[in-house]
Amino acid sequence: MNWTLKTLPLSATILLSSISAYASTEADDFLIKLQDPVKTAEVRNIASGSRMSLDFLSRALLGNVEKYLAAARGPYEDDIKARLKAIDSIWALGEIGDPKLMSKLSEFYSESDDVLRVNLIISMGKISKGDGKAGPFLLKVAASTEETEPVRAVAFEMLEKIGYPSSITNLARSRHTGIEKGDIVYTGGMLGSMAGWVSPDLPVGHSGLFLGTEVNNGRINILVTDCIPNYFTPGGVRNIRSWYHFTHHFFYPYYGNRTTPVKPTPVQRKQLVDLGYKLGGLGLRYNNTHLTQKGPVSFDCVGYTEYIYEQVGLNPTDNSYETGAGWPLTPWEQFIALKPNFPGRPEPTYPLTNVVTHPHQGLITGDFIYLPADFTIKSVQVPEVNTDIRPAPAD
Repeated sequence: MNWTLKTLPLSATILLSSISAYASTEADDFLIKLQDPVKTAEVRNIASGSRMSLDFLSRALLGNVEKYLAAARGPYEDDIKARLKAIDSIWALGEIGDPKLMSKLSEFYSESDDVLRVNLIISMGKISKGDGKAGPFLLKVAASTEETEPVRAVAFEMLEKIGYPSSITNLARSRHTGIEKGDIVYTGGMLGSMAGWVSPDLPVGHSGLFLGTEVNNGRINILVTDCIPNYFTPGGVRNIRSWYHFTHHFFYPYYGNRTTPVKPTPVQRKQLVDLGYKLGGLGLRYNNTHLTQKGPVSFDCVGYTEYIYEQVGLNPTDNSYETGAGWPLTPWEQFIALKPNFPGRPEPTYPLTNVVTHPHQGLITGDFIYLPADFTIKSVQVPEVNTDIRPAPAD
């Protein structure tokens, strides 16, 4: 979609949406300022210059996650708005970067499903950048065969980011699947951000097709094919092998994996994956105008995943969304039309020990809502990634 759209800075809009529904009355003034783009600079100064403001913001964000986990009954998407708010809150806590939050994120981990766990691990890595305090916890996740491989993959990535040993000799594969091959996976995007023009409730803005996982050099990688604007390097339709690149350098949260209400058969899943691998290596381009969302030569992100599913006889989104008043199809429309695909399984837990118990002011400087060093996205450029994926044979 349109990645050059000028909106309220993404971090500020996510923080606003994350705390607005549950904030107490004494936060009204703070929320009003967050809602006014003209006062964005003032909000940054308040948040970065006052421990009280940061502590309040952290408590409000933690409260969003606690309320969601406490209310969870039955299917994990009983309240999709509360779920998305919890995911965005976890992401925002990582952006704040206060080491005091590490223990609380560890507590959340034991109660969370895989989608929340991916976001929790990313936030732990952001908070732990430079001190490596989350290393032992993340290493246990990465090594555990009880964890799903997509979760272990993000743990390996964050271990590398924080400078902790990030490979394991004689690495064993996971006992549980997690994301199924052929599922559509979602992250954020400018059009689908909290300041989006269609739905302020749904932050989903980018989709890709999950191709599986591979073991390489003592670590697990995820494999995804997606389509991004041509000014990225590489741009267009691509095959990538990391959460880092799929979430645009961890700039957006991960919102989950979904598939059609009538799930693909094993044969269809193989067809989806095979077609994704093939298309990802052809050098196809992104259609910036969205006039041709579904190729066959140029696509946008949601048109690309829609196209692959349609080629194997499945239609994720009703065609009315792609013509007339419904055009163009957006990622959040596809997200809502599909169903979450999350198999139940035992949930291992790991105590996080030796966490920092004091604030680290070095992580909260200047504009607090942006991350230092390589946890930031600079403009909208993505460094070159390897598109020559040679995955291990399918299980």
